[in-house]
Amino acid sequence: MNAPFSRRAVLCWALSASALAGVPQVHAADVDDYPTRTIRVVVPYPAGGIADKIAREVAEQLQQRLKQAVVVENRSGAAGNIGFDFVARQPADGYTLLLAPASNLTVQPVLFKQLIYDLARDFTPVSLLVQTPQVLLVNPKLPVGNPRELVAYSKKHPGKVNYGISVGAYSHLAGELLRARTGADFTAIPYQGSAPAINDLIAGQTQFIFNEVITAIPFVKAGTLRPLAVAYRTRAPWLPDVPTTAEAGLPDFEVTSWYGVVVRSGTPAPLVQRLSRELRAIAQSPDFKKRYDDIGAFTVGNTPEEFGRFIQSETVKWTAVVKQAGILPD
Repeated sequence: MNAPFSRRAVLCWALSASALAGVPQVHAADVDDYPTRTIRVVVPYPAGGIADKIAREVAEQLQQRLKQAVVVENRSGAAGNIGFDFVARQPADGYTLLLAPASNLTVQPVLFKQLIYDLARDFTPVSLLVQTPQVLLVNPKLPVGNPRELVAYSKKHPGKVNYGISVGAYSHLAGELLRARTGADFTAIPYQGSAPAINDLIAGQTQFIFNEVITAIPFVKAGTLRPLAVAYRTRAPWLPDVPTTAEAGLPDFEVTSWYGVVVRSGTPAPLVQRLSRELRAIAQSPDFKKRYDDIGAFTVGNTPEEFGRFIQSETVKWTAVVKQAGILPD
C-alpha cells in the first residue's frame, strides 16, 4: 500500500530527474552499444486511444533512429494502474519505456487507496512529448450555448445532467472543478476510455463531456458534438471560433492533458539521457510537429530535469483540485 500522498512525494519527481548523476553508471561501451535488443513501449490504456497513437508513432520514429526494433505493448486496466505496476517490476535497463498520461503521473496516489507501485520511488522522467487542451462538448440537442448556461440548466434540472469520465483523467478533474466552482448539479458517469463516453454523449445518454481537442475535432467537424469552450489560456488554433473558458465567464480555468515517457527508476543515467535526447529530437522534428499540429496538439520534447519539474508543478495543482472537488479515493 502506498504511503499517504505528501509534499516529499511531489518533490521526488524533481529529485529523481536531477539526481540521475547519482545512479550507478554503466560502462561507456554499454551505452555506445545500446540498444542491442528489442525495446518495449508500454501503454497503460487500450489500443486505439490517443496514448496508443502517440506511443506507436514515437516507437516508429525511435526504431528508425536507434536501428533496433521498438514494439508497443498495451497493458490496460484499472485506470492505467496495471500498466504502471507492470513497468515498475521490469529491470531498470532502458529496454522498457512507459508512455504515461498526465493523471497517472500526478493524482493517482490521491485517487486510489492502494497502489502496488510508488510513483516517486519506481519511475524516472525521460521527456514530455505532447500536450492537448481540453474542450467542453455537449450534445447538439442540449439547449445551452455556453458553460454558464450549462451550469444554470443543471440547477434547473437536478439529477438530469450527466457527463462521461475516465476515472482520474484530466477530463474527469475538469468536470469536478467546474462543479465545485459553480455549484452545478452534475453526475459523473465512469467509462473505460473516451470512445464509449463520446458514443453515449452523441446518443444522448449523457449531456456533456470534457475531452482533449485532439480527440474532439472530428466530432466537432462532423457536427455530432458542439463545443462550448476551450479550457486553455488562448483560443485553440484548431477551433478558432470557440471561446476560451475565461472568455466564457470562467477565469483561471485551464485544463491541458499531456503525455510523456518515464522509465524504471535505477535506469543508468547515460541511458536515460540518451533516450531523452532521442525523444526530444522526435517531438521537435518538423514532421512530427506538423503531424500533431494538424490534429490538435502541441509537441514539446524536454530534458528529464525539465519534465520532473513539470510533473511536480502539475501534481501540486491537480492534487489541490481533487481535494477541492471532494473526490474520494477508490
